[in-house]
Amino acid sequence: MIAESTQTLHRMFTPPMDSMKKLASAVAMASAVLASQAAAQDFALRLADGDRALVEPFLTEAQAVKGGFYFGLDVSATYDSNFFLASDYTQSEFYGSIAPWAVYRTDPEGGAKYSFEARYSPVYQAYWNNSDLNGIDHTGNFSFKYHGSRTTLTVFADYSQVSTADRLSGTFVQGTILGYGIKGTYQLAPRTSLQAAWTASSSDYDTGGRSGADVNTAQIAGLWEATERIRIGPSLRYTVSESANTGERDAIAALLKVRYQWGERFFFDAFAGVEFAKNSRQGGDREAAPAGGLEAQYLISERWSWKGSIHYSTVPSPNSTNYVVNDLSFFTALVRQFDRSSLEGGLGISFTEYEAVGTVASVRDDDQFISAYLTYRRKLFSDRIGWASSVRYATNDGQKDWSQWQISTSVSVEY
Repeated sequence: MIAESTQTLHRMFTPPMDSMKKLASAVAMASAVLASQAAAQDFALRLADGDRALVEPFLTEAQAVKGGFYFGLDVSATYDSNFFLASDYTQSEFYGSIAPWAVYRTDPEGGAKYSFEARYSPVYQAYWNNSDLNGIDHTGNFSFKYHGSRTTLTVFADYSQVSTADRLSGTFVQGTILGYGIKGTYQLAPRTSLQAAWTASSSDYDTGGRSGADVNTAQIAGLWEATERIRIGPSLRYTVSESANTGERDAIAALLKVRYQWGERFFFDAFAGVEFAKNSRQGGDREAAPAGGLEAQYLISERWSWKGSIHYSTVPSPNSTNYVVNDLSFFTALVRQFDRSSLEGGLGISFTEYEAVGTVASVRDDDQFISAYLTYRRKLFSDRIGWASSVRYATNDGQKDWSQWQISTSVSVEY
């Protein structure tokens, strides 16, 4: 009786599949915006993206797009109350960007054995008070996928030139980041799979006084499908990071991965464990520290959705000699979908610890970073044009105290 009642309730509260796919598409677009919102303040932390190479994407079927060439144009304007993230004597700035883009996808029908996708966009940035920063940032990425009867394989690369404020650097920076790698899955048995990945990330700063870094990550995991909803298994991760500021750090992590899915409504992907790290400038034995991450998404109804995450990352500090950054970040967002528009609000909190890995001239204080935003988005003219406006507030307490307001509007055209 309990099982029958549960199934009845599930049918009562689960919207039709077409509605869920429309909502999933909206959530996917919202997720992309959330990623860009976070990247605006976390350029240095993008080196740690390799840690999440084996975190599976949600709702891939609902996001399927036909193959071919796609072109578009993104235009935005932003007011920033504290452009250089200063504690005192803040300087406001008004700037705009124009970004034409081109995308090519194969596999127009889906389910092909081989598929390829590539994207390129030059981004022209213009600043009202700091015209010396005007210029073009180039971004591009590609991925090649193979789907066999038991094996899936993905080769990918991503390159970005970035002009943004970076909270770990403590000011506006210009630089580049390159990431690439390979990941795959092999189905050992009907309920058991083997996953493996190797990723590399490299950052470089054009502005003086900042040091880039190189991070290589190798992972292997085994997953057992305990039930139709739960997959669980052990994972091993080996990471080597190197920077002129911190020397070399290598770490071995023993993790437990859990993947939970409730129908088409709730998705949960997490890993947690212990990492044993050793720094070249510190000597001694390996030191133990926590490691892990979490991605979750809940399609509450046809109109409402929620997304949350917890990330723990360790990267070399870009501006503090002999310090690595241990960053624990929490994020949550709620999206209300209307017929042709959506309203989205999000909150993020980060606790950033600076760990000395060698001789330091002075003790570096830890930071606490909080950001919140509200974004309204609307589709226009047969969904070929998208308009968005947002307001965002951020504050940082620690070694350097600062706060910032950003108000922006943007138009995206696809043709």
